[in-house]
Amino acid sequence: MVVSKSPLADAHLVGCSRDHSLGWVGYGEARGSIAAFLFVYKRGLSELPTKLRKVGGPSLAQQDLPELGPSFGADSLVIPLEKSNPKLARSKLGSYYERFPGGGNTLFGKRGASVQLKDLKVFHGVYKEGEYIPFTDAEPFALY
Repeated sequence: MVVSKSPLADAHLVGCSRDHSLGWVGYGEARGSIAAFLFVYKRGLSELPTKLRKVGGPSLAQQDLPELGPSFGADSLVIPLEKSNPKLARSKLGSYYERFPGGGNTLFGKRGASVQLKDLKVFHGVYKEGEYIPFTDAEPFALY
């Protein structure tokens, strides 16, 4: 799960996927999930968030690229973590994750498709030594 505070005073953006149990392992693949979603707290944590579901099938729910930071869809929420601009975040909704009910096509509202984040927090699971981690037996590239 990725949590970032947007440049808006009280807006919190949250990118989440239900089956990204290994996190970003750097295999260089696009991971699919029909259960993936993004959600946004527009007015702080006092109101329920807006949930944006994955659309267009399961493909490209997240990109697991070692040279790229958190990325949901090709363009729905991308935080490249580039050395030259580490706080850059981009968002364009509609192709991989649904748009807002009013038709808004970016997670950042009127600020546009690209913003500078105030901060970024990435949460991940912690497993005990020897504990089974789901999907760890999956082959990163099946070239049969």
